[in-house]
Amino acid sequence: MKTFKHGDKVPVSGVYRVSHLLPHPAGQREMYFEGSYFPVCKVCAGGVFYRLESPYMPMAAPAVPQLTTAVC
Repeated sequence: MKTFKHGDKVPVSGVYRVSHLLPHPAGQREMYFEGSYFPVCKVCAGGVFYRLESPYMPMAAPAVPQLTTAVC
C-alpha cells in the first residue's frame, strides 16, 4: 500500500489511517475526499503520513415509488 504525506493530493476518497512521528492518539482515522490535499500536522510538522484504509463506495439511490392520486 502506498503511503502519502502532507501536501500530497488525495487520489481516492475514503478513510485514511493517519500516522504521526510524535505521540498522538493511536489508530487515528480521517475521511478525505479525492482532489483535496492531505494536511500538515500542527504538532509534528512534516512527520505525518496517510494510508488508504477504506475507499469510499457510493451506494445506489433507493428506488422511489411513484405516487398516484386517488379519486375520492
